[in-house]
Amino acid sequence: MIEVTPDQDFTSAASASAPEPVSAPEPVRWTFGTRLAFRFAFCYFMLYALCCGNATIWEIIPFAGGYIDHWLSWPFAHGGQWLAQHWFHIHGVGAKLHYTGSGDTAIAWIAVGVMMSVAVVATLLWTALDRSSRAYPKLLRWFRFTLRLALGYAMVNYGLAKLFPLQMAPPSLAVLNEPFGNISPMTLLWTMIGYNPVYEMICGAAEVLGGVLILFRRTALAGALLIAFLTANIVLYNFFFDVPVKLYAAHLLLMSLAVIVPDMRALVGFFWQHQPSAPTIPWAPWGSRTIRRLHITVENLIVAVVLVLVGGFSALQLGQGVLNQRASMLHPAPLTGQWHVDSATLNGQPKPFLTGDGLPMTDIFLEPSGRTMLRDSATVLWRAGVHVDDKEHTLFLGSAGLDHPIVYAISQPDAGHLVLTPNGKDNKGDAVLTLTRVPLPTHYPLLDRGFHWVNEWGLER
Repeated sequence: MIEVTPDQDFTSAASASAPEPVSAPEPVRWTFGTRLAFRFAFCYFMLYALCCGNATIWEIIPFAGGYIDHWLSWPFAHGGQWLAQHWFHIHGVGAKLHYTGSGDTAIAWIAVGVMMSVAVVATLLWTALDRSSRAYPKLLRWFRFTLRLALGYAMVNYGLAKLFPLQMAPPSLAVLNEPFGNISPMTLLWTMIGYNPVYEMICGAAEVLGGVLILFRRTALAGALLIAFLTANIVLYNFFFDVPVKLYAAHLLLMSLAVIVPDMRALVGFFWQHQPSAPTIPWAPWGSRTIRRLHITVENLIVAVVLVLVGGFSALQLGQGVLNQRASMLHPAPLTGQWHVDSATLNGQPKPFLTGDGLPMTDIFLEPSGRTMLRDSATVLWRAGVHVDDKEHTLFLGSAGLDHPIVYAISQPDAGHLVLTPNGKDNKGDAVLTLTRVPLPTHYPLLDRGFHWVNEWGLER
């Protein structure tokens, strides 16, 4: 932190602190505790940021990124699966890796424990083998840069899904026709945010702003502070509304704090002591003008790739998704509504359609937004993907719990009944579904209320 006397101009002091070219700072000596903490933070957060398998920066690499991401996360995911089965004796769906929207599966928690154990061992080995280093200023800079990339990609990626309001959908028919007491905390939260797309878009814009700011050196600290604020709120949502992204959100918060911590002294001096302060650790690389320019050019190229591939391509895809959703809501498909499963048979014998928890499906909700929800016998809702081909008179259905998607031939004896007959080459063992349309209200007070500047009484119902 720069010490500025009362009679010294802050601008001149700041300029004096940044000579050209920038030379390495005076050698410093970190305490043993600081060195130990940095070694563990470096080992653990680098492992998680690069190997967690969830929205890592590898995904921005065209063609090869998915393979790199898969193979780096493979040891921890499969190691977690082995430990779940042989050490923790977990049975059922939690004992195997499976496609899920949850980031808090039993195997995910165990995989994080494996990463932490590896980081502890690496820290101990590093401490035993490196007894001469007194500080790691250059390694700290590249560590922070990697975390900035990871946070920037994650925040832009998730923020765009809200800026183009698709992550939280408008209130679904499945929720609107469910007794309020049956709704889960996560569904309540998702419905609250998705109720007003403008609110969701504002939340997304803030996340995108934080992601963009942290990618650039001059605004990185401001971006990290904004991300810490946003992810702290997300963590509260996830913990108090039981959203199964607790692990990932908590790590985003911790990584943003890891970026901020080296500048805590300057931040305390500026915000608490009201003293002119500069970042404790320079964001610019050290060395000659040529080396600095080379480092900055490499950084800028990486940042440009992140913004173009994530901000550009993702925005195009999400924008098309918004257009499709609006078109579906303006002109709902003829099959839109709730369909109750009367029977599910294979060769004349009952064969229920099982959801992710192994319970039979009782209802299908084909939403006006184009989305689909399944309800099981315990009234639990499951997200599903459906595509209806009007020309071929087929319905494609994919959902959690299915080993493979099912293609059905559609037949309607009348407007109130529907028969779905599997006709895909891989669907010979799937049941024929006979369904009846459930009459639903044409209007809902929740959707009709709207906004009012003047309220003589608060409307509660």
